[in-house]
Amino acid sequence: MLCKSNQRSRRQTQIAATTEATLSRLFVPAALVGLSLAVIRPATAAADDTGDAVQDKINTACQEAAFAEAVAQTYERIANRQQQEVQDLRKQAANWELAAAAETNHETAALLSALAAHAQAKAEEAAAAIKTSTTDLAAAHRAYLARANFLYGAHEQAAVTWNAESNGYKKATSSTFKARTGAPKPGTSKCDENSRKIGSSIPTATSFGTGQLKKITYTSPEEIAKLTPRTVLTITTGITCATDDLSSWTNSVTGCSGITATPTYTHEAEAQTKPSAIALYANADGNKKCAQDSLDPEESGDTKKKLLYVTCKAEKAAQAKYPKLGDITPDSLSEDNAVITAVRNSHAEFMQIPDTTKDSDIKDLKEYIKKAYGKEADKFKTEFIDNVNKKSISYRGHKATEKAKIGDLALKSEAAAAIAYFQRQKFLAAAAALPAAKPEKSEATKKCKPDTEENECKKDSDCEHKDGKCKLKEGVKSENDGKPTNTTANNSFVISKTPLWLAVLLF
Repeated sequence: MLCKSNQRSRRQTQIAATTEATLSRLFVPAALVGLSLAVIRPATAAADDTGDAVQDKINTACQEAAFAEAVAQTYERIANRQQQEVQDLRKQAANWELAAAAETNHETAALLSALAAHAQAKAEEAAAAIKTSTTDLAAAHRAYLARANFLYGAHEQAAVTWNAESNGYKKATSSTFKARTGAPKPGTSKCDENSRKIGSSIPTATSFGTGQLKKITYTSPEEIAKLTPRTVLTITTGITCATDDLSSWTNSVTGCSGITATPTYTHEAEAQTKPSAIALYANADGNKKCAQDSLDPEESGDTKKKLLYVTCKAEKAAQAKYPKLGDITPDSLSEDNAVITAVRNSHAEFMQIPDTTKDSDIKDLKEYIKKAYGKEADKFKTEFIDNVNKKSISYRGHKATEKAKIGDLALKSEAAAAIAYFQRQKFLAAAAALPAAKPEKSEATKKCKPDTEENECKKDSDCEHKDGKCKLKEGVKSENDGKPTNTTANNSFVISKTPLWLAVLLF
């Protein structure tokens, strides 16, 4: 038996050991909170109607982690969709431009050219409109992905255990000693694939990005700390302990004598509550004013505030309004002033319209545009999108004739060669269709007949009598017949009227 003083010393030692174990237990959650930048006030509301049926069923931090991952994917998908819709407009604009170049019918080519310019303008309008929205959606994607990874990491850290320690005691002072665990070792996270499920499947974010969301689910740092179990130190004594008072740690220690073996460590799980639901908007009157409408730099480490902020912005960004390819229909085209003007300028029947901004002047033109583009949206899609995109064209390539579908070629650099080829072919076809030019005799030529007497010949200022004949003066001959005269020290040149007229016509 130990003496009384030794018993007191042992008691102090055991209390110290218990304290060490308690500190050891507290280390893991403290580290987690410090690393996560998620130290915030606990949520106050219980999980309820959040606006997302799946989110309402979240009961654990593990399920929240899986759900946060799903939310991140949802916002990323919406951002990608917005960017893709801009690309769809740009690609279709290129398709229509190439189709217009290849089209031999003048009116159809003009309709396609108008479509190309219209779609390109709408693409730029859409790109400007989604610039902010995709930025906000990307920020929400990153925040929720970070949240998911943090919660997964918290479960991994909470699973850490310790190896056995062969020499678990060490004297610290004359009246104290320390008890320690073995080296830490990784455990198996309790947040496995099965634990992430809600019901029988991994959760999906059904209402995020739809405008129906009301609240977000959030596990507070205090609840995250409870993922780490208590560390229990078991010390073996030399004899049976004198007290059966198992309700008091202090009485249990003082009633035992002698320590004969290295302590062992086990874990006791902490009781946990399910995540809370935090309101996304400041009130419930439907005006959707963000509860967290700004985020100061010093608040960026507050995870709850950050999630509220980025989520509210992302929800609004997901509802952004911008032009889409599907918005281009015969009805919309017949109301677009740029398209109206383009068709007026290309169609002989409507060229006399002086002002395309006056509704009274363009009623028939608008009806023509609607009819020319198929009248119905479905027919327009079939004829001017589907059929155009899959139409096969042939053009002169690098060495030989190339063949490709418009939809495959339009965005490639080779499209320039095809467009140039078709423009040249149109020019040649138009030139070949012109009537042959007939030589015209000038009035001066008719007057200056070779057999005219000299006196009579000189009466006309355009004529001269030379070498026994009446002739047209050189200057007059050059001006009327287009034949060159002596132009020494003169940089003048003659423009043929027919090619100039043809160029204007084609333009």
